[in-house]
Amino acid sequence: MTHETAAPLTITMVDDHDIAVAGLQALLTPYADRVRLVDMREALAHPEDLDVVLYEPVDQSAFGAAMLRDLQRSAQAHPVVFSWAASDRLPVSTANPYLPKTLTAAQLVVALEDLVSGRRVPDAPVQEKVVVEEAPAPAPLRPEAPAGSRLTPRELEILTLITAGMTNGEIVEKLNLSINSIKTYIRQAYRKIDVERRTQAVAWGMANQLTVEETPEVVEVEASLAG
Repeated sequence: MTHETAAPLTITMVDDHDIAVAGLQALLTPYADRVRLVDMREALAHPEDLDVVLYEPVDQSAFGAAMLRDLQRSAQAHPVVFSWAASDRLPVSTANPYLPKTLTAAQLVVALEDLVSGRRVPDAPVQEKVVVEEAPAPAPLRPEAPAGSRLTPRELEILTLITAGMTNGEIVEKLNLSINSIKTYIRQAYRKIDVERRTQAVAWGMANQLTVEETPEVVEVEASLAG
């Protein structure tokens, strides 16, 4: 669909986590004159109004997949992967454009406008490394999940830090995520490894040898099944 110059884009988001949708709505509020986020009910009722359908493919439920299929059949909007996972770590391959959830609200708005206008969707912004001779910045944690755990890389990363004894606040500072995001990942991880308390999660991590090994130049996470 093509908008007049002054009309805002209309987008919707297919995500199984209400907190993600609510968070995106809050971020886009200052840009209401440029982007309008509608809920799934309105999107399904008026698919012809949609410009973009954002969706999270990581741990997508059957309901979420069905909603996405319905919109793809009825709408002429651009489907766009919108995920915390890196493009090379998505659970399924996709030819759709990819936008990382690490984008700021302003960057996201510009990327959506570029997409709808036919310009190339920009790559995920590269974080500049801060070089400090006394304490070099650690490399990103890239652990491998224990067999059968179904953990995403981010969930495993957070479980590894929990096993290492870090508090939620310390994890927030280390990963530069919001406290709500950290709590959401923890709930998802606990469900997947069938634990309810932090002490149980630490025990699971120790049993599966989730460890953080530090050297002067890099932080690596090793994960393997015990035994």
